[in-house]
Amino acid sequence: MEQKKFNPIIEAVVSIRQYVLSVSENWTSMKSLGAVLKDDMDKATGMVNMYGSESTKQQWASELIDFNASKSHLEKIMQFVITRIKEKSTEGISGRWNDYPEHVSKMEASYKKMMDLGGSSLPENKKGEWDELWNRIMRSHVFMGREATAIGIQLGLMENCTPNEIDELSDTILKHIPSGYSTEEAHKYTDEYMEAYEQLKKEASQKKTLWDKFLDILAGGTQQTPAQHVMMQRWVDGEKGDAH
Repeated sequence: MEQKKFNPIIEAVVSIRQYVLSVSENWTSMKSLGAVLKDDMDKATGMVNMYGSESTKQQWASELIDFNASKSHLEKIMQFVITRIKEKSTEGISGRWNDYPEHVSKMEASYKKMMDLGGSSLPENKKGEWDELWNRIMRSHVFMGREATAIGIQLGLMENCTPNEIDELSDTILKHIPSGYSTEEAHKYTDEYMEAYEQLKKEASQKKTLWDKFLDILAGGTQQTPAQHVMMQRWVDGEKGDAH
């Protein structure tokens, strides 16, 4: 199968809009994603309890304890940070947010063990259903990771920009970037997104200090694809190079 070629500029512009939309929607999708994830994990537990051996059930129950502990830590951190964002306060945020990646890693390790555990022990005629269920679970995890990335970007903005500057950035981004913002849709309309990129560059050149701060934060995003990260870093370096 031919691998789809993505334009890193378009991916980056799409990401910028997604970050801003996540902020403007007050993270309401995080709760709904969490509910979907819980429902699917309950279904996975049900399948193991129905079809797994006693040994499999015991291993699953043990791993589920670790998974739920990591999930609980993440939910507490997220709730604390979101509350602070709504209050427009950075007090105590950095310390709590720095713990976030560790718990994500633990949760992902649990995902892998649990997925493999069921996949290796369930009846052959249930493995298709199991794989489909875990595809949904991992999609929910990826979507929640994007929300978390947006939260990290917002924290960086709060620590480095004034509320008025944040509003100005958000308004500019939402004004210029087309509303059909999924990566798949964006690549169908390359001209529109390249135009949006050039418009944002023009705005950035007029208010370099503000946009330099913003692009620095984006370039440091830990959950970007390599292509997005390279593009962002080049944009940052290019903008700063023009300033000297």
